Amino acid sequence: MSVFEFLLALYAIVAGLGVSLLVRSIGQMIEARDRVRLYWVHSGWIVLTFVGHVVSWFGLWQYAGHQPWTILQALLLLAVPILLYLISHLAVPELEDDRVHDMRDYYFRQARWLQGLLLAVLVMAALVHVVITGRFDFTEGRGVRAAMAIVLIPGLFTNRPAVHSIQTALLLLIIGLAASFLLRPIG
Repeated sequence: MSVFEFLLALYAIVAGLGVSLLVRSIGQMIEARDRVRLYWVHSGWIVLTFVGHVVSWFGLWQYAGHQPWTILQALLLLAVPILLYLISHLAVPELEDDRVHDMRDYYFRQARWLQGLLLAVLVMAALVHVVITGRFDFTEGRGVRAAMAIVLIPGLFTNRPAVHSIQTALLLLIIGLAASFLLRPIG
């Protein structure tokens, strides 16, 4: 087993836990649908989180030929799925009780953490690229990440619903436009 395969396995475990947590939470929301008041901004963040997990995992392939690996590179690389796992954890509340859950209220209780953690994911992904490749470039996915980072910044400083609505719409638009990357072969 190569070092990359080992890192890929570790990454897959952490990312898999995050996706599993997110899917489990969505299942809980479906089960508790009579007690859950949905909010489109919150639902948009669930989509963003899921896409973040998938894109970051497949983004690893750009480093498949990298050698040698350092502990620093491995730690930075594994920080991305760990941060995404934390976002998954915060994205949906535990719905085991019998009370009504308003996803709008829940979202705004978690919004700064969600946005800060997603911004940290974007910064970490850029840092990983620089540390592993030794260069900074502003092509393809890195441009998408930069646009997302710029959109996230206002939400760190305000909980105004209009700001978060515009942010979520812009973030979903950005990942929609970036869908052209999804049509490219992996590897």
